[in-house]
Order: sequence, then structure tokens, then C-alpha cells
Amino acid sequence: MRKKNLLLLFCLAIPFLGWSQQMIKPEKNIVDKKWIKNQNYQMIWSAVKDTLRIPLATVDTQVEVQGDKILVITIVKMKSSASPWIDSTLVRRSDLSPIYHSSYNAQREMVLHFGDEVMGFYKNMATGETTKINESVHPGYFDSNFYPMLINWLPLKKNLKAEIAIFDYNPNGKTGLLKANILDVREGEFNSKKLGKRKIWVVEVSDEIGSTNGRSIYQIDQLTRQIYKQNISAGSRIMEMTLAGH
Repeated sequence: MRKKNLLLLFCLAIPFLGWSQQMIKPEKNIVDKKWIKNQNYQMIWSAVKDTLRIPLATVDTQVEVQGDKILVITIVKMKSSASPWIDSTLVRRSDLSPIYHSSYNAQREMVLHFGDEVMGFYKNMATGETTKINESVHPGYFDSNFYPMLINWLPLKKNLKAEIAIFDYNPNGKTGLLKANILDVREGEFNSKKLGKRKIWVVEVSDEIGSTNGRSIYQIDQLTRQIYKQNISAGSRIMEMTLAGH
């Protein structure tokens, strides 16, 4: 009788075992240190409509290793705007936990300092109104502006499923701790104009940033961890980021 009960419990547990996923949070050796290095690259940001690709902007990413910290700067030059969008994110090298995030563009100015509380300000450039930020959050999260870089560096493997806690501030949407989910990882191939055929990781990710939960598919070189392409869908909008020259 006891053996039958144990067998029944095991059978009932099988579906739940299939749903289990890894929790990714800031901790030592979360990524292979060889991926953390100075780098510069440019992506072409386009809107996709049927077979058309309409260029919207260029996105320059700079990664600077500064002792025990890592600085990531993104500079977005929109074709429709004379001034660039500049975001700077500072994280600890040891565990990739957030320290600082600033964002400056024609629409807003924002500064966040991370600690036991998230403190800073948000200025709406259209109205001139400044909002003081003071959010209490539980530890164990990443800055939302940094998590796409984190995806590139993680120990990726086939069929990986994981949940990532991220902090995002959006006065017109969701603010606080949100979820990003790695839905699937599979192997693939990318035909680079410069490098030829490259083995890649195809990583499907969703997150709660914005009014419509977005989805991205990253194509990342298995040997160098350089991102070649990112397809983004948010509601009815479809966008694409491609590595310049590839």
C-alpha cells in the first residue's frame, strides 16, 4: 500500500517537474569572467512591416570594466531627433548587482541610486515636473537597463528556462520589481557577412517592461557572445536590432 502511494505521488509530481525553472539573481560567479571585458559595438534599430525594414536609429553600446565595477553606456541616435538618448548603468563586477542608472533624452531625465532603497528623481522634459523617487525593494534583482547584457553573458544551454527579477521605473506604466523570463534557448546558425557561418544561441525572452509585455529573440555567438540580432515584439509593433556590418 505504501509503495502504491509513493508511486502515485511521483506520477502526480512529473508535470510540475517539467515546469520548474532556474532563478537567476546577483551572486558571485554568475557569469564566466571571460565575457566581462571592454567592448564597443553598434546596432541598427529598425521597424519591421511585412518584408520592409525601416531604419529608426543607431544604438552604440560601450562596456567599460572599471576595477570592481562595470559601466555600460548606450547611445541611441534617432533619425527623428537631433539629440541622442544616453543611458548609463553601473553594476558591481563581483555579482552584477546594480549601483547606478541614469537616462537622458529629449523626453526625460532620470537618475537612480540602488541600495536598500532605490532613490533618485525623474524629470518630465515636456512639463518640467520633477518626481522624487524613493522605492523600497527586496534585494536580489538586476537593473532593467542591464539585463539584456546579462543575457549575453549567462551560462546558456539548450532548453534553459529561467526567471530574472529586474527593477524598472516608469511613471506611465509599471514601476518596481518586475519579471523577465528566459522562455527557451536553442542552437542555431547565423550567416555573417564578415565572419561567415557562426554557431549561435537563440534565446527567447519576455519581460513586464512597458504597457504590453514585450518579447525578444536574441541571436548570440556561442564562442564570442557577441549579439548579432535581436527581434522585438511589443503588441502589434515589431522591431529588429542588427549588428552593424554583419
